[in-house]
Formats: sequence, structure tokens, C-alpha cells
Amino acid sequence: MDDLSHGSESEYPAPRWSGHPLPETLAEAEVLAARIERAVWQETGGRVRDLHVEVSRRGVTLRGCCNTYYTKQQAQHAAMAVPGGGQLSNQIEVA
Repeated sequence: MDDLSHGSESEYPAPRWSGHPLPETLAEAEVLAARIERAVWQETGGRVRDLHVEVSRRGVTLRGCCNTYYTKQQAQHAAMAVPGGGQLSNQIEVA
């Protein structure tokens, strides 16, 4: 994760979902990532292997691997239900 309070990307507005802004500090981003990981794990019953949630100025990225597109969709819905993130990129691979 990068430091969300400084940098050259300040001219671009942070993307949003559900009307909630992205975290402004690294500590807040880490808390948000942990909340999203827990929500995804609970919703999918732990069926996303090597789950990693990245929070940056651009939004939230989900990474990992699962067996079905349904599980990938469940992970996305769980992540979107957690307030405080920006645009979501679901990079979970179905294998």
C-alpha cells in the first residue's frame, strides 16, 4: 500500500462507491483492507485462496484464486458492502 496522504496524484479525484471516500491515511487503508478481507472470507466461507486486498488512491483491488465464478462474485459483493472504499477491481482468478 502507498501513503494515501501524500503524492502527485492529488489532481485526480478519488473514485468512490456507495458514497464513501477512500481512506486518507495508510493506517485507515490497512484497517479497511482487513475489514474487506474478513467480509470476503465470511461471505465465501474461505473459498478464495491467497486472498489479498489492496487499498490505494485508485480504489480497492481483490486478488486471489477460487474454483468458481460464483465465489468470485460473492467476494465482489462482500467487498462492495464494506463502506469506505473506492472503485473496486476484482482480480480474483477462477481456476
